[in-house]
Amino acid sequence: MRICYLADGRYIHSYRWLRYFSNRGHQTFLFSFAPLTPSDVDAVEKAGGKYLGELTPFHLKRFWHTAAQISRLRRLLREEKIDVLHSHFVGVNTWYGALSRFHPNVITVMGGDILGEDWKPGPDIRERWLTPYALRNADLITCWSNNLISVVKRYSGPDVPIAVVHGGIDLEHFSFNGSRPQYLFDRLDFPRNARVILSPRLMRPLYNLDKIASAAAAVCAAVPEAYFVFAVLPVATDEGYQARVREIFSEGAAKDRVRFVGPIPHDEMPDYYRLADVTISIPSSDGTPMSVLESMACGTPVIVSRIPNYDAHYIEDQKTVLMVDQTNPDAIATALITLLQDRALAERIATEAKQRVVASASYESQMGKMNELYEKLCLRV
Repeated sequence: MRICYLADGRYIHSYRWLRYFSNRGHQTFLFSFAPLTPSDVDAVEKAGGKYLGELTPFHLKRFWHTAAQISRLRRLLREEKIDVLHSHFVGVNTWYGALSRFHPNVITVMGGDILGEDWKPGPDIRERWLTPYALRNADLITCWSNNLISVVKRYSGPDVPIAVVHGGIDLEHFSFNGSRPQYLFDRLDFPRNARVILSPRLMRPLYNLDKIASAAAAVCAAVPEAYFVFAVLPVATDEGYQARVREIFSEGAAKDRVRFVGPIPHDEMPDYYRLADVTISIPSSDGTPMSVLESMACGTPVIVSRIPNYDAHYIEDQKTVLMVDQTNPDAIATALITLLQDRALAERIATEAKQRVVASASYESQMGKMNELYEKLCLRV
């Protein structure tokens, strides 16, 4: 097959899909809906994909620019003899994909794009009209969580098939090796007895990192060895929000107990989960977050939001995670202290979570499911 992705060419999820299908003999291509640096383009090509260019912003007033983009997309899909067009994330890329009138057309809903049971397209006329249009005209929609399906069905065509497929975890890479990475203690200037809380989510208001910062002083008072690590991806950071999070720490008793690290190389990410005693991921809305499943695969217990979006097979309160009101710093502090002090509880939750991830969340099993869907789709359309 010749598969073209309309996706963000800066992120590891795009590279992993390109790599899987390229390694299995398919030809893969990518249009990015975000600007790419030369190093980003190099990463796309190293993953086996052919970079076809950037999808520029979608204009209504300057409609001739948008029409030119649609014409360019159609031409390249025709010239490259594409068999399947696949949009990752619901946004401008799905609008372009739908307006190209190419079939078969696949859309993947990831959870940061369709937010919660009450989600509806935004007030912008492009979102209000084009997002439902794209969902209605898809040949297949995949969701990263079971709980997204009911929302998607409100806008998709009645005959559009919907399946649950997420990005999957590389279980050889993300696993527990029985030891904490000593080099990270040195790099982060942590004492060897540090109890580490890791926040791997983006520095944006959606992820409630300010609530974690507000909880930090109480955590450090109860657990004097507690330290916090925030992974900050500059390309996706809300600078004003980051300043607010840093200010909360600077004014509290935990000001010397926090480290803000830059983008973590993919090869080092498992070591950060192995370093951590607790991973915390508390967005206001989510799908099936790979960061949570990665932490589970590494044997590190996780605290998540008390929201309905999660796939209960992986994320079940008191069994595989602790759920907490993501808007309440006191509740967040209590949950963190509980997992840091109650080692038996932390071990029980981490063990059950790891077993579930290993059983059904592997990268190979999820991509294999997607491959079968592609094949059936090409036969049907």
